[in-house]
Amino acid sequence: MNILNVSYSDLFGGAAKSAYRIHKTLNSIENIKSEMIVVKKLTNQKNIYTINDKFTQILFKLKNYFGMLIGKLDNNHNPKSYNFFNSPILKHINNSKYDLINLHWINAETLSIEDVQKITKPFIITMHDMWWICGSENYLNYNNYNWKNGKFNNILSNSLYNKKKKINPIAIISPSKWLIECVKKGKLYNKAKLINIPYPIDQKIFFPKKKINSIQRLNLFKNKKIKIFFGVFGNSQDKRKGIDLLIKSLNKIDPNLFELIIASKNIFQEKCNFDIINIDYIDSEKELSDVYNLCDLVILGSRLDNLPNIALEAQSCGKPIIAYKVGGLSDIVKNNYNGYLIKPFNVNLFSKKIEILIKDKKLRTKFSKNAHKFSKIKWSSNLIKKAYRQKLSELAIN
Repeated sequence: MNILNVSYSDLFGGAAKSAYRIHKTLNSIENIKSEMIVVKKLTNQKNIYTINDKFTQILFKLKNYFGMLIGKLDNNHNPKSYNFFNSPILKHINNSKYDLINLHWINAETLSIEDVQKITKPFIITMHDMWWICGSENYLNYNNYNWKNGKFNNILSNSLYNKKKKINPIAIISPSKWLIECVKKGKLYNKAKLINIPYPIDQKIFFPKKKINSIQRLNLFKNKKIKIFFGVFGNSQDKRKGIDLLIKSLNKIDPNLFELIIASKNIFQEKCNFDIINIDYIDSEKELSDVYNLCDLVILGSRLDNLPNIALEAQSCGKPIIAYKVGGLSDIVKNNYNGYLIKPFNVNLFSKKIEILIKDKKLRTKFSKNAHKFSKIKWSSNLIKKAYRQKLSELAIN
């Protein structure tokens, strides 16, 4: 079976990274050949393609710019993707010999919904956020339930949702159980088979390490304070990511007890009472694994999330996670077993649980062992490979 994965990028952002990992997993299955086509290519992989002519690349950038500009007119800090413009990628899809098309995160004007309607080959959708079941919203406000009935707060979103009614994927794949339930509660894709397959994590890279060889990283972590890791990619002003909640929780803890490690640009603009080590965004997975291993625990403040890579990677490295009980995080964190899952959005309780793990080394060790054990039976590449092999064979694509 020949499969084409369509994604905005192969590495730029969490959804792109996950799409790339799925592509690699598919290629490891006998009798399956997987390729990718992207707008923004960052790897040097030969089986990942982009349309290289300068005119097309400039056109993509212009389309993305105008799409973002229109999205910003709705000033509620809820990221939107309207996918207004048709794409040359459609011609590549329909003129190819692929047996199956796997549509990932196709926003930033990668494909329009009209393009998707015109795909002549069997296709599936791998959901990385809520966009496929909403109008233009990548995630809908956590207190907004109108998406179930296809009712949105602007004409453009309603129009896009109505266009989505006319597309017919043979299957929907979601990495989290929560997102599968969202599809069930909505009114789109009633004929599609719903499949839950988590993201694959290479546990030959992400695993508990007794020794870190990176002297540069070791120098950053030389004092004895507890290291708390937090990473974010993209729009730090997105309220969904809960940076404001984390600051409120951390400011309640004695700053002499810990340091916050941020793998991003310095996004904590509010006044913080605690020390921050900013190590910027890390491209190398091996370096990222080293950083996880040098930290003691990981926190996520998300008001809503799917199955964040940070949590999967850190857990594979044996790190306890503290997060709010929202979205797909219940798939990852088992309360009082491998971390703490906090009732939304109790910043006082969140703070207390951080402080407990800071002070109780024995409990941290217990959670760490459980985290690694749990990750091995949930996210390992070999397990995900078996799941894809089985589910693709069940689709019986001719």
